[in-house]
Amino acid sequence: MEPVTIPHHQQDPGVAAPVLDVRKAGKSYPSRKGDVLAVRSIEFAVHAGQFVSVVGPSGCGKTTLMMCIAGLLPISTGEVVFRGETMSGPRDGVAVVFQDYSRSLFPWLTVEKNVVLPLRDRRLPRAEIRDRVRQSLEMVGLAHAAGLYPWQLSGGMQQRVAIARGLAVRPEMLIMDEPFASVDAQTRASLEDLLLKIWAETGTTVLFVTHDIDEAVYLSDRVIVLSQGPSTVVADLPVPLERPRDQIATKQTATFGELREEVYSLVMASQRRTSLSAEPA
Repeated sequence: MEPVTIPHHQQDPGVAAPVLDVRKAGKSYPSRKGDVLAVRSIEFAVHAGQFVSVVGPSGCGKTTLMMCIAGLLPISTGEVVFRGETMSGPRDGVAVVFQDYSRSLFPWLTVEKNVVLPLRDRRLPRAEIRDRVRQSLEMVGLAHAAGLYPWQLSGGMQQRVAIARGLAVRPEMLIMDEPFASVDAQTRASLEDLLLKIWAETGTTVLFVTHDIDEAVYLSDRVIVLSQGPSTVVADLPVPLERPRDQIATKQTATFGELREEVYSLVMASQRRTSLSAEPA
């Protein structure tokens, strides 16, 4: 697999204000026994052009956190600020790609019409809509499949359609919730490198949720590690791996191995602390 060349297009975090600022964000759900806390006082910032991954134990609240950041769920405490404005719901400039592409795509619509969907209410000229759809499909390598239906495509191709739909709105920030978890290992590697290529070409800020530690380290500029639920930020680790990155060469470096071990140790330590606290005295 060819290495992906990525220019350094990030803003200097020491100079520019963050695109995304999560300030002591918490989320709880009502139950018969009282409120259940899923996310506790999460704090981190993401600057323009960064690729930031979020990892943590299964069930720690990663998806809940992403839904809150995307404005799809209201937060209970704290604040999520995007481009200096508090998020109170979905907004222009943010696109979301979900794990389950089979549910996010409409099987009775062609690939082209699935990608058009988020543009329908934007009052754009028809020519611009056509151009955006064409460009988005070209970026994910599916220009030839515009007239096909999702059920005629492989799982990896369907997820490419979902990515193209997100790109069609030309977002400043792309939020991805375990987008490659449902595909095989070979397809996953191809999609990872495709995403890095798109990131390089567009300069879009990416917030990427995954349970795969190798994936988080391979893709990212930073890896944010969450604790077991109710989740908090355990660590915010820079990833000093050189770019371009390569599926084989990068993962054979000592730096990659050390980072993977550190993230894994943090996740496992969080799980052990939770298990011990749950044991009867």
